[in-house]
Amino acid sequence: MKSLRQIVSFITILGLSAAIFSVAPALCANLPKKGETLPSLELQAPSSAKEQSYLGITGQTFWIGDISCRLLLLEVIGVYCPGCYRQAPLFNTLFSRIEKGKLKGQVKMLAVAAGGSVTEIQYLNEQGPYSFPVVPDPSFLVHKLLGEPRTPFTMLVDPHGKVLDTHLGVVEDIDAFLKLITTLVH
Repeated sequence: MKSLRQIVSFITILGLSAAIFSVAPALCANLPKKGETLPSLELQAPSSAKEQSYLGITGQTFWIGDISCRLLLLEVIGVYCPGCYRQAPLFNTLFSRIEKGKLKGQVKMLAVAAGGSVTEIQYLNEQGPYSFPVVPDPSFLVHKLLGEPRTPFTMLVDPHGKVLDTHLGVVEDIDAFLKLITTLVH
């Protein structure tokens, strides 16, 4: 027979689970959705001249519309996010395939590190998990403007900031995602 303590523990877990699942949709309610236009996002430029050149930007800060491309993959990451670290090699493969294929120059990739400082971004770059530019968002300003998504949160955006697709969590199927990107560009 189960002890009273086990029964109380089980009921507590059920109650917490119900609370989490009832709140989870609300956590995603204010995220950018397909068809919406992103708010104006002023971003800190990457420190690397190579990354600035890749994005086609100059100066200390830039706006999404300053990036010369037909489609921007904008990823919100957390510097200490396990899912982001799991997705990084997948997106590095995606980046490589874009840069070696017909989409080069048409599709750009950019990550915004929610809460990440310049020092943390430098550390990330030294560790090598990202092949594409990562910019800091140390005060969570961009993160807040985007509805405070859990990370990773990926958006496909046109040059005018219109959201064409979003994905919350790790993108597991890079082939299908690349196919979607190709369809949106053509």
